[in-house]
Amino acid sequence: MKRFAPFTLLAAALFALVPAVQAAPKARIVEFGVYSTEPVANPPVGTPIGRYQLLKKTRKIPLKVGVRFGFCAEIEGIEMEGRYTLTEIVRHPLTTQPNGIESAGWNVPRMLNVAEGKGIWCGSHVFKEAWELVPGKWRFTVGDGDGDILIEEFETVKAQ
Repeated sequence: MKRFAPFTLLAAALFALVPAVQAAPKARIVEFGVYSTEPVANPPVGTPIGRYQLLKKTRKIPLKVGVRFGFCAEIEGIEMEGRYTLTEIVRHPLTTQPNGIESAGWNVPRMLNVAEGKGIWCGSHVFKEAWELVPGKWRFTVGDGDGDILIEEFETVKAQ
C-alpha cells in the first residue's frame, strides 16, 4: 500500500495543474424577424437590437429591395471581459450580380462586447439590389474558434 502513496500524490499534483475545461458559450435568440432600415435615433440602454427596431417577428422574409431581416441573441458563458472575436458565416441562395459575379454567402469576423461573461450579438442583412431577391433559405451561423454557438435560419419568399 505504501508504494502507491507517492504515485497517488504525483497524480493528484499533476491533475491540479491541468486547466479546467471551460464550457462552450451558449446562446439564446431574443428576437428575430424584419427590422426597420433606419436606425433608431436614441435607442434605450440595454435593448437587444439597439440600432434597428423590430417591425415583425417572422422567419418568412419578403423579397423586396429595402427589407432588413435578422436576429439578436444573448451569448453567455464567455470566460473573459471586453471584446470577444466571433465569426459570422452566412449562406444564402446563389445570387448573380449584373457583372456576372456569383455569391452564396460570406464569412467575416465580428466583435462581441462582453460584460460579466455575456453579450448581445445581432446580425442582419438588408436587400439593396434587385439581383439579391432570390427565394430560398438563409442560414446565419455564429461561432468562435471552438465551434458553432448558434444557428438561425430564414426563408426568403416572393413579396405579396
